[in-house]
Amino acid sequence: MTSKETTPSPPTTPPEEIPDRELAFEFQQAMLDHNLSLYFQPIIHLKTGLVAGFETLMRWNHPERGFISPGIFIPVAERTGMIVEASKWALKEAIRALKRLESHVGHNEFIYMSVNFSPSDLADESFLDEMYNVISASDVRPTQVQLEITGELLKDQRENAKTILDLCRKTGLKIAIDDYGLGDPDVFFKYMDDFPISTVKIDHLVTKDLLSVKEAEILVNKIISEAKARNIEVIAEGVETKEEALKLRELGCRYGQGYYFTKALPERELTTLLLQISAFNELLK
Repeated sequence: MTSKETTPSPPTTPPEEIPDRELAFEFQQAMLDHNLSLYFQPIIHLKTGLVAGFETLMRWNHPERGFISPGIFIPVAERTGMIVEASKWALKEAIRALKRLESHVGHNEFIYMSVNFSPSDLADESFLDEMYNVISASDVRPTQVQLEITGELLKDQRENAKTILDLCRKTGLKIAIDDYGLGDPDVFFKYMDDFPISTVKIDHLVTKDLLSVKEAEILVNKIISEAKARNIEVIAEGVETKEEALKLRELGCRYGQGYYFTKALPERELTTLLLQISAFNELLK
């Protein structure tokens, strides 16, 4: 062996093959060691190109395993109950980041942060108190915080979800339904009437088919029409091309987010981007 040769490191176990308990322990350690971070994807007004808000996305860069996909660690955190603490951390950090980002979009008092919450979060007895305490201790208005939940949560925790969301809406919080447009239309369209939601987010899979599948365009058009009739906002996720953005605008969708505008970025990179441009209006001409 020459002086330049080294003993190869043993291969690490792929994250998807690690037992839940072990990965959950490492996830908990990641929170303590500040190895979790938040990325932010702007939500864009499709007429003006202005930033209306940001969706918060959790990222985990493991010191040994490298980047671990949220598609792996979020389900594990949910199954083991760790997601509740993670969501509390994410909410606090997101609100702090909002105040810093506000200064780069003209101190807009209507700009908001959208934070994802799981079924475990809403089932937790301290959920409402935690929300109230975190927001009360900050300098943001309740209307600047959007709870983002899935339709599955509404289906599985119907009564509890309605009670919790009613109380959240009464305090001024926004409520967004993610993954909208997937599944049975007879089910997800009823969410608009059965729950106090302020926003529906058209799933990226629906957006992807908008220009190539007639049924997708019909569905998007109906979602927008039904939402407008109820004073509910619509955000299209997964906007990847100018043609998609312009088609959504033509159909009456007010907001969009996706790689066409920018991928989710850590706060420092997002701040740099926002300092370079005043709006994304050039992408919508």
